[in-house]
Amino acid sequence: MFSIKFKTTEELPEPSPRLIDQVIGQDEAVKIVLSAVKNKRNVILLGDPGVGKSMIVKAVGEILSDFGEFKPYYVIAKPNLKNMERPIVEVIDGEYKEDSKEIPKLDFKAPSSITLILIMVTAILLSEVLLRNIPQDYLLAAVTITSLIVLIFGFVIILTSIMGASRASMGNNLSPMDLKPVLLYECKKRPLVRASAYNVTRLLGDIKHCPLGGRPPLGTPPHKRIILGAIHEAHRGILYVDEIKTMPLEVQDYILTALQDKQLPISGRNPNSSGATVETNPIPCDFILIMSGNMDDVYNLRAPLLDRIDYKIVLKNKMDNTLENRDKLLQFIVQEIKNNNLNPMTYDGCCEVVKIAQYLAGSKDKLTLRLRLLANIIKMANDVAMGKDIEELLGNFDEKGEYHPETQKDKNNKVYITAKHIRKVFDTGIYSMEKQVALNYIKNFKRYKHIVPNDEPKVGVVYGLAVLGAGGIGDVTKIIVQILDSKNPGTHLLNISGDIAKHSITLASALSKKLVAEKKLPLPKKDIDLNNKEIYIQFSQSYSKIDGDSATAAVCLAIISALLDIPLKQDFAITGSLDLSGNVLAIGGVNEKIEAAKRYGFKRVIIPEANMIDVIETEGIEIIPVKTLDEIVPLVFDLDSINKNKLEKIEQVSK
Repeated sequence: MFSIKFKTTEELPEPSPRLIDQVIGQDEAVKIVLSAVKNKRNVILLGDPGVGKSMIVKAVGEILSDFGEFKPYYVIAKPNLKNMERPIVEVIDGEYKEDSKEIPKLDFKAPSSITLILIMVTAILLSEVLLRNIPQDYLLAAVTITSLIVLIFGFVIILTSIMGASRASMGNNLSPMDLKPVLLYECKKRPLVRASAYNVTRLLGDIKHCPLGGRPPLGTPPHKRIILGAIHEAHRGILYVDEIKTMPLEVQDYILTALQDKQLPISGRNPNSSGATVETNPIPCDFILIMSGNMDDVYNLRAPLLDRIDYKIVLKNKMDNTLENRDKLLQFIVQEIKNNNLNPMTYDGCCEVVKIAQYLAGSKDKLTLRLRLLANIIKMANDVAMGKDIEELLGNFDEKGEYHPETQKDKNNKVYITAKHIRKVFDTGIYSMEKQVALNYIKNFKRYKHIVPNDEPKVGVVYGLAVLGAGGIGDVTKIIVQILDSKNPGTHLLNISGDIAKHSITLASALSKKLVAEKKLPLPKKDIDLNNKEIYIQFSQSYSKIDGDSATAAVCLAIISALLDIPLKQDFAITGSLDLSGNVLAIGGVNEKIEAAKRYGFKRVIIPEANMIDVIETEGIEIIPVKTLDEIVPLVFDLDSINKNKLEKIEQVSK
């Protein structure tokens, strides 16, 4: 299986700490991305989820320092005294040094209550001394005048104090602090900045809202409310934008402008915010753009933006099943165990991971590169080994209530991930929602399906095979064909909704009529007037959407059986497409279909010979590969019953 012998992954060397060495199966893509970054070209990475798009970018980011010299810079924002709504943003080369010079503070404080009381007491005592030297005739007038003077004096002091404090906090002139430049960003090494396509503020920047209007002295000045976008932080580096399917069209226009002009201003994004009226000067943003998404996501991009992308790289979703690639998969297993602090895995567990990689790739000679999915299976298998699976937890309590986890331990009480744990995760489908839905459907509906494998031969009845949804679960479908004499000949399809399926069944009907009319089949000849035959084809108990052409061979056999009134054996299930020449063509999901035939208890399964290279498990059922329809006919028609009936008729005639 592998080039190195081991019992557990503990014996294997630790993986390289460099991410560039941990990328599995995408060597060509890595080389192209490195070349693009070196030559300052824009790149888009396309592929299935989990094939390593983000990891490639992270790996390149780790070695950005190797791509020539980098001049550090910092970004500051300062007010525009001519127009405060148009702050100035500057990119300055060098390292930022904060200005340690203190700005003088203007301290305007209102007098305290104690000060006011002391002033009033002093005024009262002074007036008392003066009143002692005034004659009695003028005493009343003097007291009145003095009291008024004291009241007026106190009122003036209090009013002056309040107005002075208000001027200190609400003066018409700007405070020196409002004029101080603000550091927005400091870049000391070549940056790799990641941003999601849907987060417009993070990607393009914004101006914060100020509830006080954004004007000094009450509000925060505009240059202090600037939020630098990832598009600006990536200046002289790489901007990585993922999930391009969610990128709004207006954002694409901004990115296109930035790529063309190498600069882009920042303005308020929310029209209801006080920042909506603020816009900076164009800010330098000379970056290498790397985007990633699934294959269909590229159609969401505007043509002008897509034209600006130099390298359009499609990542592989599977690799050849060779010794070298199995060793790479083993390296991946060791990486996941180390990076996620998992328990070691046994040799048979590693072999099981390779087998599952074959299943996910859909072929024996291929290995999947959807490594995120494999990583999830490995982590779940570790949880099962630790006894964290709910069903296993409940099942491991004995009658006394004591817990006995079902784990593989050695003499040192270490827990190991084994093939049993890996297989349990794969079979239960807990790593995939679609597979769980398909499993539940089969589990709940199987007992109601009228499928009787290995029954007596029947006319016009055959068992086809299908794969349910994207879950990768095979199922058996009973196909029934009935022929009626009619003045309006035709073919009627029942329980068939998919366009491809309809076309393939029409082809099967035409081919079967042609073969019966030409009498070239290795079957008893029979004169049939096809001009008055009405054919009904039913996919019995098929309530989900049926599409695809893999049932063409099965339908063709059922029609021939019904037309010639020759029974078909019921011990087999069949899958395969046909062309008009009767050649059996390859189909998808062959392993899932073989598993379905096993699950229902059929003795034989007939598949296209071209799919034999994809078959992983050959035990438990007889697998018959075929090239043409002529090869199938002797295998499936009950010719013995025909000969027996002939003999019985001869005997009856002789009597």
